Amino acid sequence: MAHINPSVQRCFHSVKCLMRAPDRRRLDVLTSYHAYSTAHYEKVRSEWIQPSGTKTGIYIYNSLTRRKDELILPKGNTLTWYICGPTVYDASHIGHASNYVRYDIIRRILANIFHINVVYMMGITDIDDKIINKATSLGQEFTAITTYYERAFFKEMLALNTMQPTYTSRVTDFINEIVHFIDTIVKKGYGYKASDGSVYFDVVKYGNYNKFQTRPEKLPGEPGVKRHIQDFALWKAVKLGEPYWSSPWGPGRPGWHIECSAMASHVFGNSIDLHSGGADLMFPHHENEIAQSCSYHGCKQWANYWLHSGHLHLPFDVNKMSKSLKNVIPVSDLLQKYSANQFRMFCMLTHYRSHIEFTDEKMSKAITLDNKIGSFLQLCDAYVKGQFVGGDVNEAELLQRLADTDAKVTHFLKDDFNTPEAVQCLFDLISHTNKILSQSDDTRRDAGTIAAVTVYVKRLCKKLGFHKKGWKMTQDPDNMRLKQVLDDTVKFRWNVRNFAIQKSLPGLESLPKKERKKIGKEFFAPLLEGCDELRSKFSNHDICVQDHKTYSSWEFLNSGTMSEESDWEDPDRVQRAQKPDSNEEPLKIDIDNNPRPSQNSNSDSVSDTNNTIKKTTSD
Repeated sequence: MAHINPSVQRCFHSVKCLMRAPDRRRLDVLTSYHAYSTAHYEKVRSEWIQPSGTKTGIYIYNSLTRRKDELILPKGNTLTWYICGPTVYDASHIGHASNYVRYDIIRRILANIFHINVVYMMGITDIDDKIINKATSLGQEFTAITTYYERAFFKEMLALNTMQPTYTSRVTDFINEIVHFIDTIVKKGYGYKASDGSVYFDVVKYGNYNKFQTRPEKLPGEPGVKRHIQDFALWKAVKLGEPYWSSPWGPGRPGWHIECSAMASHVFGNSIDLHSGGADLMFPHHENEIAQSCSYHGCKQWANYWLHSGHLHLPFDVNKMSKSLKNVIPVSDLLQKYSANQFRMFCMLTHYRSHIEFTDEKMSKAITLDNKIGSFLQLCDAYVKGQFVGGDVNEAELLQRLADTDAKVTHFLKDDFNTPEAVQCLFDLISHTNKILSQSDDTRRDAGTIAAVTVYVKRLCKKLGFHKKGWKMTQDPDNMRLKQVLDDTVKFRWNVRNFAIQKSLPGLESLPKKERKKIGKEFFAPLLEGCDELRSKFSNHDICVQDHKTYSSWEFLNSGTMSEESDWEDPDRVQRAQKPDSNEEPLKIDIDNNPRPSQNSNSDSVSDTNNTIKKTTSD
């Protein structure tokens, strides 16, 4: 027990004293394993080579060292990042979506907030046992399957507002590079051809295996045609009816693990900064990537940092979402019920390393927060335009609060991309500003300071990947004239409507109040009906007009999506910009900010659209 923390050792000893002999033996086994695994990971940490280069001040949890390491970039301000993409044999589900949205958030944080030049490469597996089985069952060419689902995948990722990869690599486009990669490994003595015609990696010869998790020295089972049971396939010999490519070892196709190593090495060379995927890929996929890549390049460290995201699961189901378990929700179903903004908010409320339980309650929380941003921005816009009275703004105090919020958000995002805490800081600022605007005293009216808060909230939301399903009004002269016409028309309509509601008819003072109100309502009814008709006509052209106590507002709806270059505007659900309750309590977000090491959660995702597939594939 020499390697165990003293406090843990004392705990083991105290428990052992209270146990029966058989249970003590089990505890001894547990204690020995704990000591072994602790020593193992200490060895892995000591072997990790800290890069030399630009220190970013960002600390990320490195799955290899099991600690937060500072992100250091050897190539100036450029970060090279490889992510394992989908295996394109079926429609993607929300488990896949959560994985790629979370990494999109991290990518945006690095690029948009910390101004790092991120080169983001995604590998697509377009030849695989599952793909072949699907093609055979449908009587299709495997390329028809992969083309269909790859297109569907990227279409759904676009709908979720994830940025496209800098580079996308498909296995079938890199067959020559993969064959060369395997051939080099074989010539260096780390690979061998077995009696079944396949080529395997010799784990024992490599010698530095099991970096991500400990394994007993002798695993149960027989190795079969392999030299050792942990050896894995680099090249699979062809079977009857399968697609194949020629190689020095005979016709066949690549093994799964070799694909990512060969494709990433072809683009990035013998070293990459960051490698990521779902927690299920940690072992054996990423373990095997390290072994074969270090063997090929003759290096001790191929990827400097490894990120692994927790998986998404349904309530009362601890298993990750998987088609084989029939516990999936397709992305297409998600997007019919929720917006991209709402799902992104849902993902941000849980740390990327933690598992996420997908529930209606948590999605409702995400919708509430997304809508709160919209209401806040509309309220601030109305205040700046002078459309309501109130708002006792202490300029110095609010600007300091804004600066403090920015500093806190930056601090939390530098700490392993802690989005739950960063989001909490943002909503603390929103709640504080809402409380100020709810004050009836307007002796310290300051539209400029409120505008500064508005700009900060909009820009932060845009940087994190939130977008509006509305049309962005550009500075084009025609658009500016249209905006002015709409502003004037909506203001005129509000004046007419307010006149019809507030105006009393003269000469009716002798009548009871109820009777006067009834006559006035009937008299002014055509004006109110005209106001309602105008609002309906605007709605037919995707312009939403909303009436508030002291003003009316308008916005475009469902006219397309914003470009990457445009400023983020109101969130995509229509909300009324009502003045907040002066007794409003600061909003506290129910967040999950305790990342747990996660075991399996498949990133073997998929998705794509090509009309060559029969309609049965949509089932």
